[in-house]
Amino acid sequence: MNPSSHKRSCRKPTHLYLNTSRRRHIHLIAFAAALIIVQGPYSSHGFAQEKALDGPQPYVAQSVKFPAGATYLRPDGSIYMTGNDLVQPLIEKLNELFVKTHPGFRFSLHMMSSAEAISGITSGKSAIGPIARDATFWDKDAFASVYGYQPTDVQIGWDNTPDADHYPPGKFPPAVWVNVRNPVSALDLDQVTSIFTQGSPKGDITRWGQVAFHEANLGNNGGDYAKREIHVYLPTLRGLPVVSTTRMRLGGYPWTARGEYLPSIEDVMNAVANDPFGIGFIGWFPVDEGWDRSVDLSGKVRLLPLSETADSKISRGTPGDLYPLAGGIHLMVNRAPGKPMEPWIREYLRLALSKEGQEIISSMTASDGFMSLDPKDVPAELKKLD
Repeated sequence: MNPSSHKRSCRKPTHLYLNTSRRRHIHLIAFAAALIIVQGPYSSHGFAQEKALDGPQPYVAQSVKFPAGATYLRPDGSIYMTGNDLVQPLIEKLNELFVKTHPGFRFSLHMMSSAEAISGITSGKSAIGPIARDATFWDKDAFASVYGYQPTDVQIGWDNTPDADHYPPGKFPPAVWVNVRNPVSALDLDQVTSIFTQGSPKGDITRWGQVAFHEANLGNNGGDYAKREIHVYLPTLRGLPVVSTTRMRLGGYPWTARGEYLPSIEDVMNAVANDPFGIGFIGWFPVDEGWDRSVDLSGKVRLLPLSETADSKISRGTPGDLYPLAGGIHLMVNRAPGKPMEPWIREYLRLALSKEGQEIISSMTASDGFMSLDPKDVPAELKKLD
């Protein structure tokens, strides 16, 4: 791999208009041709039926009014959205399909970071905030400090694939890494919790010999690993979203006091590469230097396969193989409790959770590492639109 080929590119604001058909993908045209525009408001009976069905349903577009006078409209009349840069290709495709089925709508994108997604809906300058990770409590508390309630968080997919040879340059989702000499084949999330945090109900794991598998503990064929302490490495920047959201995923327990905190995520990788008994948790590389260093260390570290439970499927983080620590793709919305969601925003979210919307996400698994929701989880997200 040539590290120089992985430099992250900056995206400029994208304006989507009705006359940009040349830029639209053929499969989106096919989707739109099959949709039916139903005049008038979407009936509560129809929406209740949609939520009651298993999995995403074919999208039947509903007529909604353009939000004239909204604070998130640009001077040219387009709807402004700001959010995470890596999901820009996905949002562009959803916007294209929405424009095709709702004449008169236009969108303008300025995709920079997940933090901008939250600040955008907080200021009212952005209609919807797309993020490619789970929202932190800092994100939500900052919004709540202004409005007195939490933002509405609708998950539409997964930002998966921590495979350094596959994921877009400069970033990849949270993952656990070990030295290549480590004999551990995989861990489940309970074991990860017991290693990286303290105070979990199943106790702390401090030595490699405590790592139990179905037949025996590590050490029967792992040499002196059974006798050695686990050396935990974590980044000092505990406020990083990747660190905060993963701690919540692991039960919210405090990080282990035995961990060695290093200045940067890159330093964690370097420590694991030079320590056969080390284990490290890292997430998005913040700079190109870190990406280059990960390439240099690729022969000394390996991504550790994980499973949700001791008996569930083990994921190796390859495209389409959901890694248990992967972050979600979320659309954040400002919606006051007890009040209806803006009709067009509700319609946009319905589209993202529809069969066509989920197929768009699935079509990007090989290119971007995105994954659609498990069909059984779609009704729960649709209920948030009530």
